[in-house]
Amino acid sequence: MPFWRRLPDLLSSAPTQGGDGMNDRTDSASIVDGRMTAAGGTFIQDAAKPLALVADGLVAVSGHDWRDGVLHDAARIEGHARPEGATLARIGQAGPAQDLSLTIRSFPGESAPLLRLSFPAGAQGDLDDRLAAELFLPQPLFADLRKDLSEGRAGRLLLTATTNLWLRDGADDDGPAVFHLAPEADGRPAQAHGRVQGISWRAAEAADPTALAADQPDHESEPPEDPVAEQLRRINWSLKQVLIVLAFLMLIIAIK
Repeated sequence: MPFWRRLPDLLSSAPTQGGDGMNDRTDSASIVDGRMTAAGGTFIQDAAKPLALVADGLVAVSGHDWRDGVLHDAARIEGHARPEGATLARIGQAGPAQDLSLTIRSFPGESAPLLRLSFPAGAQGDLDDRLAAELFLPQPLFADLRKDLSEGRAGRLLLTATTNLWLRDGADDDGPAVFHLAPEADGRPAQAHGRVQGISWRAAEAADPTALAADQPDHESEPPEDPVAEQLRRINWSLKQVLIVLAFLMLIIAIK
């Protein structure tokens, strides 16, 4: 079955207001009525607090791959993303790097874009682990983004998504939100999924010409080099070298 057909099933754990009244367990946590107890704390999911990601360094990649003997389009957009006004964390473990690798793919239809956060295969959970963000866009939206990217109108992308990430219960609402990935379940690496609420992009910000000019040396304001002074400096340097050689010769004669 093509991956895009399984995307709605992957999002079955997206947060809802109030929880579903069911119990569940992970390897190191228990979930009761939408509240998770883990690592000595209580965590909740809040659909009213979406995760915002900002992405840049976008590059269009073309290609194909073969699955089950069938040729598939593997066109995608790659870049880097980071949380905006928030932090990503792991419950009971060292937090991941806040710089995420981003891959944007398309799927048929016009349903809402989808987001998945996961660790690459083989990640060991240390500070070097880098989350991979995958953004799945309906084909028409993906085509618009790719077109604007090729024309220089999509250097920076911003998205907000309702996810199944966890927030510490009772956390200060005034500070930046800290979104937690759930602990591993049944030995499976932690993942998070979400539905995109909004997405926008714009051209990359142009460099400030005044700042660039300030970084450049001002050759015009420097006085012209005096050729006589340059020659005197060269002669002075040569004399110093001769004196050093003479000093070594005198030292050798004294030793003998």
